[in-house]
Amino acid sequence: MVLRVFMTGVLLIQLPLLGVQTKSTHPSVVDLPRARGTTLVAVSHIPSPNGKWTLVFECPSDCSERKLWVEETSSHARKLVKEYDRSLDVSWAPDSRLFFVNDNSGSTDARCYVYEATSLKETDVAKVVLARYPDAEQFLNSGHSYLRAKRWLNSHALLVVLTGHNDGSPPSGFTLRYRVDLNGSVHRLSQHSEEQP
Repeated sequence: MVLRVFMTGVLLIQLPLLGVQTKSTHPSVVDLPRARGTTLVAVSHIPSPNGKWTLVFECPSDCSERKLWVEETSSHARKLVKEYDRSLDVSWAPDSRLFFVNDNSGSTDARCYVYEATSLKETDVAKVVLARYPDAEQFLNSGHSYLRAKRWLNSHALLVVLTGHNDGSPPSGFTLRYRVDLNGSVHRLSQHSEEQP
């Protein structure tokens, strides 16, 4: 198969598409709580890719309570992951062993955690980044700091982005991108800083 792009009758690009998949192999990231029209959904179910597990997010009473559970599909046995104050982003690893939670805990802070489905062992992604790049502490401790996983790269590695800005004079923004492998390696992919208008 060949992809051809035409503009005003001229062939611009011709690329072979052999071996390229059109469907994403990465599980999607789900924003919680979900909304149905103007109403927040009280219970959301996010099944793992292999169907063995389901993340269950409950936010009854117009989301005055917010709880995330992991449930084994066959037995319906549940374990509480955590209670939350604000919104979350969650995603299963492709092999269904792990899932990440971006905890948007405040208007000035967000952090990412990875959990093992079977034990709920927690990995604080900020600590993993700091172990390799101690200079990231200045960004993690700035006035507005948001460390979030964007997607799984494979069953043990994440694309993680640290964004935010400081409240100093002049205020300046930053964006750092990392490849975080939960087997132990972290690579900074890019770093960008800019003054805020």
